[in-house]
Amino acid sequence: MQEETYMTIFEKINGKKIDVQYDSGAHYQMTYLSDNELRWDALGQLSEGEAPTGTEPYWSEMITEDIYFINWIEADGMTASQVIDFSSHKVRAFLTWEDKEARGGRDQVLLKGSFSIVD
Repeated sequence: MQEETYMTIFEKINGKKIDVQYDSGAHYQMTYLSDNELRWDALGQLSEGEAPTGTEPYWSEMITEDIYFINWIEADGMTASQVIDFSSHKVRAFLTWEDKEARGGRDQVLLKGSFSIVD
């Protein structure tokens, strides 16, 4: 039986950044600072009161050689679950945040888009 090789998203990116453009118009640049810390910078439209940047602890799992699942919780309580496909350059993100009026006290959105790797 062949042993599975595992590469972290940090190793896959190797010091480069990911420029993410969602179909909604949201635009972010992601920087993986280490195997457990990322930085996001908002480059596009922001919701009122949304922070323009954040440094967050994250968790990731390599699904296949080209597909990664990444999850983080932002300081304001927003939870982001993201799937990045390096073969198609597609990205999906499922976001949830506190909203007492919404089901279970949290609201949600699914974002679809694409990304490129930048130096």
